[in-house]
Amino acid sequence: MSPFHTFRKNQQSDQETSFAGISSNKNMRKRFVAPLLVTALLQSVGAQDLRPSVAEQIKIGQDAAKQIRKEEKVLPDSDPRVKYIREMGPKLVALIPEAERKKRPFQYSFDVIDSKEINAFALPGGPIFFYTGLINLMSTSDQFVGVLGHEITHVRNQHWASAYADNMKRRLGLAVLLTIINANGSITNAADIIDQGLFLLPYSRKHESESDKFGYDLVMKLGMNPQGMADVFRKLAAGKGKDGFGDVLSTHPDPLKRAEAIEKRLKAEKTAPPAQKPLPFQTDAMKPKPVSSLTFLEILALRDY
Repeated sequence: MSPFHTFRKNQQSDQETSFAGISSNKNMRKRFVAPLLVTALLQSVGAQDLRPSVAEQIKIGQDAAKQIRKEEKVLPDSDPRVKYIREMGPKLVALIPEAERKKRPFQYSFDVIDSKEINAFALPGGPIFFYTGLINLMSTSDQFVGVLGHEITHVRNQHWASAYADNMKRRLGLAVLLTIINANGSITNAADIIDQGLFLLPYSRKHESESDKFGYDLVMKLGMNPQGMADVFRKLAAGKGKDGFGDVLSTHPDPLKRAEAIEKRLKAEKTAPPAQKPLPFQTDAMKPKPVSSLTFLEILALRDY
């Protein structure tokens, strides 16, 4: 029997009544009415309703951080870089309005991973990690704090939760998600998220730009210079094609454009921020260059006239 005949047979057996020439076929209702109902329901369900809760984000982030601390070479508490990130991190967090901190009581923690990778990342709910490869590019506290403010904003503005909700919608389909939510009240399974590595979902360009903007604001409130953040972006742009730079450049917006956007805001400030200050510990960027690697003009500048 041809597919056409099969359809005609089912249509006849399932036919109930017709009104104004429109069939009220059972199968047709299932195939077309249900999706329409789902679409109508989704119009009243915003993306924020599909995001894991603050408590779930904290749980996922803490579990992922434990795993990272086991698998990566995390520097000890006594390391000056760890001491510094744990000094400056809470200062920035304290600048977030108190009402917001009470509403979303994320549990921030700050660690440094010993690796040549040029990157930093924030986990859902609060844990933040810097790589020593990134720190070694920096020479000022303002550069360090600029990146830190950026990562804190990813947590504060729940960027991972939004990325997770978008990811689930693409993978499962909205109709399936609604069924899960109606049955369980949640689309979040912490164990699955950790197992599948979904705690490190890439952020959108919108989220990265938002983190630059809010990070800038935190740096200004702290009385430091956002030019440091722009300087880091320029260093990242200069590292294109070099070892360790691949991941951060492939997963983030153009660093030069980000630097230019920050510098544009700085020019519009009525009061110029203070000059940048050196980091309280030594990095590769702060070490004197060997004479063999200096340019001709740099060598001339060293001459004693």
